Amino acid sequence: MKEGDLVKYVGYASTYQDRIGVVCRLYSTEYGAFKNKRPAPPDSALVYFAGLENAGRATPTGHIPGAPRKSGLHPMALDELEIVTL
Repeated sequence: MKEGDLVKYVGYASTYQDRIGVVCRLYSTEYGAFKNKRPAPPDSALVYFAGLENAGRATPTGHIPGAPRKSGLHPMALDELEIVTL
């Protein structure tokens, strides 16, 4: 999986069932890798799902007056996603 891939949600959360999204960023949740500044393979992704900008797991933006409360990017484990092939 790489940034820009179309993905389908295959997990159990009903909000995302049968939704197609775009991978915006891959990252690792392994704390030791961050703390020790060593590379770790990505195990999570921030995914944009059209129509769910302020719902579900959408991550909050910073406290900016007048800005939307959520960023529209949803953190997902890679095992919850399946690459869509056209």
